[in-house]
Amino acid sequence: MRAFIVFLLSCAAVFGADGDIRVVTTAKTNTETASVTTKDFYTRSGQTNLVRHTNTKAGVVQIRIHRFYHAGSLVGDFVAMPDSSGFTTEAGTPYSVSLECDAARNPKSVVIGTKDGVILDAFSYTNGVFSPVESSRLAKANVAGSQTRAVMEELSERSKKR
Repeated sequence: MRAFIVFLLSCAAVFGADGDIRVVTTAKTNTETASVTTKDFYTRSGQTNLVRHTNTKAGVVQIRIHRFYHAGSLVGDFVAMPDSSGFTTEAGTPYSVSLECDAARNPKSVVIGTKDGVILDAFSYTNGVFSPVESSRLAKANVAGSQTRAVMEELSERSKKR
């Protein structure tokens, strides 16, 4: 007989001072197979932007899947297993999605943006998991990006006049 226990671990945890990011976590335990499946649902301003599925057996992660969303649409998946990992973007999405890795090829971040460079959402990577970055960091990145685009446009106009 399979015994499944569902726990609601957190209903509305808030990260730091960023009150618009929330996470709800559920867990199912299978005592027969000694496995635990958890799902973490992250929202920013009421919109789901990340769902993380983790399956562990005897305390060891067997598979972890991060599903990234924007405006209600799935934009990409990052799947990690003990010996491999991979990132897939959804075909036909109107957004750009980038995965940044460090020198050792470990993930550092995922950024969802518009095709013209506006950052819509971003996720940092620590200890095997992606988490949404604070909204204030998104705003700062977009200000810096806007200033950079303005300088590039000015340089382009100057070179056309020569």
